[in-house]
Amino acid sequence: MIENLLIILSFNFIVITILWLSSLKTRRADFIDIYWGPSFFFSTAIIYFLDNDYSLPKIIALSLVGLWGLRLGIYLFSRNIRKSEDIRYVKIREYRGDFGLFYTAYLIQVILICIVSYPMQSLSMTPNNLDLNVFGVIAIIIALLGIIIETISDYQLTKFKSEKNNKDKLMDKGLWFYSRHPNYFGDSVFWWGISLFCFSISYNLLIFISPIIMTYLLLKVSGVSLLEKTIAKKKEGYDDYIKSTSSFIILPKKNIK
Repeated sequence: MIENLLIILSFNFIVITILWLSSLKTRRADFIDIYWGPSFFFSTAIIYFLDNDYSLPKIIALSLVGLWGLRLGIYLFSRNIRKSEDIRYVKIREYRGDFGLFYTAYLIQVILICIVSYPMQSLSMTPNNLDLNVFGVIAIIIALLGIIIETISDYQLTKFKSEKNNKDKLMDKGLWFYSRHPNYFGDSVFWWGISLFCFSISYNLLIFISPIIMTYLLLKVSGVSLLEKTIAKKKEGYDDYIKSTSSFIILPKKNIK
């Protein structure tokens, strides 16, 4: 366990440092967000490669995290490349400087990658001859459902924003009709799915620290809570949207009078 953590920590520290050094020239610190998804695929791939074991559970886990992470990375790259630097990183740099940005934004991601990737790491500590069970198949379906929800949500939002007539308008169509943040909900569903899958193989309860942390971050730190503070001030009709629409889980509309 410790060896895997150190390997993942070292690898991502090197990559993150290179990305930070690049940001000093490009002044685009938000490109670190693009690496977030793929980092889990690369970290998992390195551990399994060093294990020299390509059992079915590991192939499935790597495929799921790869599908989720690489899709997210491509989406964020296509989105970020068309706009100016994220204001969050601009403010951190203004108040704390480039080194402060490295410590408060970049290094935190290195630590989070190590912790959140633990479900996939746990498979390296289990016998190689374990087979899939019904519980594992259900977990795979949950993980895929999360990816589908997140992908559809991102596509619907991108398409909505691409239409000039929708500038400054409220997005409440498609999955966004049933949730104010269906993309974050899909993200959370994926992490619960992949964690349940790994648990079905390793039966290691520590695995669930991963989806708990991810769901908390999505709800309280970098996701729902952060966006709600800014959107409500910019989008007309957002107050009514809040009253009638679930903030996270996809649910039927509430009746408001």
